[in-house]
Amino acid sequence: MITDHDELDWERLYRAVYPSVYRALVATLLDAELASDALHDAFLAGLDRPPLHDTNLAGWLFRVAVRKAARARRRPALRLDDASGEPSERNQIDALLDRLSVGQLLRMLSPRQRSIVVAYFYLDQSQEQIAELLGIRRGTVAATISQALGRMRKGEGHVQ
Repeated sequence: MITDHDELDWERLYRAVYPSVYRALVATLLDAELASDALHDAFLAGLDRPPLHDTNLAGWLFRVAVRKAARARRRPALRLDDASGEPSERNQIDALLDRLSVGQLLRMLSPRQRSIVVAYFYLDQSQEQIAELLGIRRGTVAATISQALGRMRKGEGHVQ
């Protein structure tokens, strides 16, 4: 059971890593709304069952949020359009990603490749940390990064 003191520590740690993990999730999931929902769900999961160590909280939140997002995508969602006529936050972020060559290149990758590349470059996770977080071998992480970068290099000529 989490005490009030533990909740304050958890919230402080969460707020410290939120911006970088959110950006990494948007780049991975290509959906700002889904990224936000999944990150908040991961925070609640941490309140209910905190990670054993806070040394890699960004990685833990990222892994939990990606899993929550995958589950959410499998469920049918009811999305209402913004009736105000102004572009929604999702549309603004999608437009930004479309303008950025990095965003276009990330779209060429599979979700797994995107997750690994984003964790490595955006969150500064080591190959060992990513392997541990995703339950795969470090060699698989290294190979996936190499394949993804190769794919992105080949796609550079097609990005406007």
